[in-house]
Amino acid sequence: MTTRDSVNRFSKVFDKWRHKYDPYSLFERFMEFVIAGFDQTGKKLERPFNKDESAACMEILNEWVLIMNDELKSREWFDLIGETYMVYMSGQMKKHWTGQYFTPMHITDFMAKIVDAGENSGETVLDNACGSGRMLLAAHANHPTNYCCAQDLDRICCLMTVCNFIIHGVNGEVVWGDGLNPTDYREGWRTNELLGIIGVPCVRSMEKIESMTFLKGLTLLEEQKKPKPVPVKPKETAPKFVQLSLFDDM
Repeated sequence: MTTRDSVNRFSKVFDKWRHKYDPYSLFERFMEFVIAGFDQTGKKLERPFNKDESAACMEILNEWVLIMNDELKSREWFDLIGETYMVYMSGQMKKHWTGQYFTPMHITDFMAKIVDAGENSGETVLDNACGSGRMLLAAHANHPTNYCCAQDLDRICCLMTVCNFIIHGVNGEVVWGDGLNPTDYREGWRTNELLGIIGVPCVRSMEKIESMTFLKGLTLLEEQKKPKPVPVKPKETAPKFVQLSLFDDM
């Protein structure tokens, strides 16, 4: 099965529910459904799912898992959600006009091997313009014991990354905020912190004080605020003059 075949198969489920829900809106609700389903805290939802939404999202979830099982038989990771977003969703909604184009998966694999981020066990790897999280998925495939930090200004991208982290067993965090502004923390998710203990993917809401992305950004911001030493100019010495003679010594 090619990537396009998988995307077409996945997209058909959204088309099936088009009579009730706009595909892009259902795409967002599906990811919120996944996150709520794996929430280890079981907290009350701010936007509960009605009967039809639950049925639609459950059908999409089942198809997502089936396709991922097929794809992961021949590769270490696969970004079905990101590919569907680019091929199917972005062509229908405003995202098509925002210039969002994710790095192709084979290029991402190539880049991850060249950079080899997190080559030492226990390191932290950050992508502060994560898109659907595929750079970190590639890095995780190379070094699965490292902690992955994702950040993006677009909440939809953050939701995609959270879902990708959940299904790929990535231990890390996802922050919704501006990567150029360390103080911009709108929402955060902590993924798979208990996976090694309970053996089941999990996620929970994360406060900014817990976030390594946020704390590292504050540290960098404080370093930038420190006054820089003024370079001391060397003392100027009087220029030396060479006496030129019009006549040779006799």
